[in-house]
Amino acid sequence: MQQFDVVILGAGFGGSLTALLLNQIGRNVALIDRGTHPRFSIGESSTPIADYLLESLSENYDLPQFQPFCKYGTWQERYPQLACGIKRGFSYFAHEPEQFFRQKSNHSSELLVTANLDEASADTHWFRADVDHFFAEEVQKSSVVYLDQTEVVLAQSDDWTIQAERRGERFDFRAQFLIDATGAMGVVPDFLGVERQTVFESCSTAVYGHFENVTPWSEILDQYEFDRSEYPFDCDQAALHHVLSEGWMWQLRFNNDITSAGFVLDSAKNALSAIELWQNLLSRYPSILSQFEGASIVSPEFGLCSTGRLQRGWKECAGPNWALLPHTAGFVDPLHSTGIAHTLCGIERLVMTLEQCWRNSDELSVALSHYSESIQAELKLIDALVACCYRSLKQFDLFTTSALFYFAAATSFEHQRCNEQKRPLFLCADDVDLSNIIGGWLNEVSQIQEKNVSNPDEIKQAILNAETKLKPWNRVGLFHPDVPNMYYYTAAPKPEPQ
Repeated sequence: MQQFDVVILGAGFGGSLTALLLNQIGRNVALIDRGTHPRFSIGESSTPIADYLLESLSENYDLPQFQPFCKYGTWQERYPQLACGIKRGFSYFAHEPEQFFRQKSNHSSELLVTANLDEASADTHWFRADVDHFFAEEVQKSSVVYLDQTEVVLAQSDDWTIQAERRGERFDFRAQFLIDATGAMGVVPDFLGVERQTVFESCSTAVYGHFENVTPWSEILDQYEFDRSEYPFDCDQAALHHVLSEGWMWQLRFNNDITSAGFVLDSAKNALSAIELWQNLLSRYPSILSQFEGASIVSPEFGLCSTGRLQRGWKECAGPNWALLPHTAGFVDPLHSTGIAHTLCGIERLVMTLEQCWRNSDELSVALSHYSESIQAELKLIDALVACCYRSLKQFDLFTTSALFYFAAATSFEHQRCNEQKRPLFLCADDVDLSNIIGGWLNEVSQIQEKNVSNPDEIKQAILNAETKLKPWNRVGLFHPDVPNMYYYTAAPKPEPQ
């Protein structure tokens, strides 16, 4: 029986990176995956927070091969063979059912938020089939034991016993610590009988896939002869959001002519098949339909994916000899592109815990309890930020205000990490005042939705109140850009990672 300090289940980029980081601090690590690479995966949109955290981890743990992923320019210089997309920021376009998109005065049907100054320093969309494969290959170059196409059976006493079977061959492992990076599968909490988290403010489902030959949104706008001269960046070089009455659509364009696209609906479930739902939604929004007239799905192989309710979680995220990475601990919604950044934030905290407390079981147990609480607090905040936007879908000015709460939290986190050398929880989830302000706004937009408030004066007053309440966290000029709804730069300056 092989003995390991740590066994990690799941070899997405999170599991692979965690294995390499632990290997760098001297832990004896095995990484086990039931599948193989390359493979289809979504969760592809990076952010300034994600770039900063990956750069920091790369420098602090001497893994320079990952630093080029932190900017579009360095990625293209170092790894042009790995597909990615350029992401200058976030773009949003409000649609009405059964109508072509309309550009309104003062950009009141549009919102563009810039995250970086130019293409070279831009964030990226990760084509996960390529990126996850690269991370797994780096694991295989290291001294980490790597097994793919492997099924496991868990047992636990003082340590973990893992029975692994790969292509008919049996392996027996013993591990002092087990990390679950299996995402929605949740192998470890399911084995332990951990209670599921079922209380969320958000409630959404999705249908999605990867497509080729999707017409860029900018070309559709040009066909309508809409003015794009005041846009701070190409609206397709972004996490592009089509905001709809019943939800929203994402579009992330990669440089291999593939576009990740999906509808996310404000609903717990739907009774239609994936293709029926997709076609019905396209037919309701003719401008988006124009984008997909010549498009075809390229992955997954079986066609469009559809989900049940997206929101999931566990009420415990760690124990004395186990821990969940954030994407296993829970998931809310892709609306604010939090997935990659939250995973990296959790990895950083968990690896530091295992580095500092490894030889003291009492200290480790306390630190892991704090880790569990921190992940749950972060998921709760993400849930509130997402729910604010869903409650505002039918009034785009309220939706843009709700989105600014996310940008205030994100830029406050960036400021504390970059300029104050602090380590707050993700999106400043440990800032009680900020969490209370976000919770208050959620209550306010919920009441507006319930009462079906449409009086412009009432809506304007609510937005003014939101601006006043967010003032302590408004470091980047939110609410009053020089051009309405066009933010030319919002990210905090980036000194050397701390």
